[in-house]
Amino acid sequence: MSNKKIFILTSIFFVIVIFFHFYSKKQPSGEESGNVFDFFNRPYEWQGRYAPDFEIELINGEKFRLSENIGKKIVILNFFATWCGPCKEEMPELTAFYEKHKEEPFILIGINADESPDKVKEFLQGFRITFPLGIDKGDKIQRAYTVRNFPTTVLVGADGRVHIYEIGKIMNADIAFDAIYKVNMDSIVAEKGIGKEAYVKNLDQQKDLKPGKEEEDDGNKLEGRARSIAEKMNCPCGCSDLVIDCNCKTAKDIKNKLKTKNLLGRTDEEIIKNLNNEFCVRGKKNSHDKS
Repeated sequence: MSNKKIFILTSIFFVIVIFFHFYSKKQPSGEESGNVFDFFNRPYEWQGRYAPDFEIELINGEKFRLSENIGKKIVILNFFATWCGPCKEEMPELTAFYEKHKEEPFILIGINADESPDKVKEFLQGFRITFPLGIDKGDKIQRAYTVRNFPTTVLVGADGRVHIYEIGKIMNADIAFDAIYKVNMDSIVAEKGIGKEAYVKNLDQQKDLKPGKEEEDDGNKLEGRARSIAEKMNCPCGCSDLVIDCNCKTAKDIKNKLKTKNLLGRTDEEIIKNLNNEFCVRGKKNSHDKS
């Protein structure tokens, strides 16, 4: 057989394999594709925007207000939850970066997803975290920064703008931050950072980002432990979304149940199991009704 015929037959074989591989897999729904797009698009949306101002009480009793530090320090915000695996994995890396730069005009603030102070203190001690932590009561800061995944890390530069919006675990803080850190630190040392008055004025004039699914659905907003459970629970409607992201009727019912349900005395896993038993609609008609 000639080389030309072998090449043609080989090419046909690979086309068949690729065709079979593509169509044998379930293709993502429009909603699933939207979730993926939101995940990858959010960092680009935040790039160059003025960071929303906020105040948070830290575990040590002190208070931190962003506008009091803007232009004077580089500010890194790390949104985390104690149950989040990747959050746990990145804590040693963030602590090492903080220890390396803590004598400079720089601050790293850990912002917890409205969990109990005892749980956050236990987390702090268990991972020997040296940078300050605060609890985002009511998830107000989280919503202001459209945080829907943990961990999420935000670097605010000398100009008051977001220079890094990273979703997911920081594996090497030096690589993730150093280049942008150096440029902004040079500006702060040279006293070229933005002033508080200019920052507040520019922030007031900044247009809001288009809200995501969760922000649009006021009736299903969750806070605290109820939110953390919805972020861990797969929607039993039969789709591949988490309850927090899904907008089907089943997910809405579960969110409303979580808002009123007594969550004390049971683990998250026990609550999720009970909710699955109560709301499981796999195989039933209209299980993913968007009404």
